[in-house]
Amino acid sequence: MLKLIKVGVAASLLVAGMATAGMPSGRNFTVKNTNSKVSIQRVWYARAGEEGDPWHEVMLDYAVKPGTTSNFTMGTGDICLYDIKVQFSDAYVQQRDNINVCRGDTAVFT
Repeated sequence: MLKLIKVGVAASLLVAGMATAGMPSGRNFTVKNTNSKVSIQRVWYARAGEEGDPWHEVMLDYAVKPGTTSNFTMGTGDICLYDIKVQFSDAYVQQRDNINVCRGDTAVFT
């Protein structure tokens, strides 16, 4: 009987662990710079499709160099879709829309 209880408890813990393992631990996105010549100097985000939501600048510790990626965390919340905008070192600006930060999507810039 005791062995049966231990097996039941172990199975319950396993199921609980599986349920939380698939849940996102915050909101994040990755910026991938596929440009071979210039780095990304600035990054902004705004709620997707919300013209009234201003762009919020991400404080970069360092530029996203050509051919590299950088991960950004936005904390917690229930909004998942954001537009991401970047500015390259040559002042060129690009934007990617509807990046799912709850899934940790990658925004690719060239």
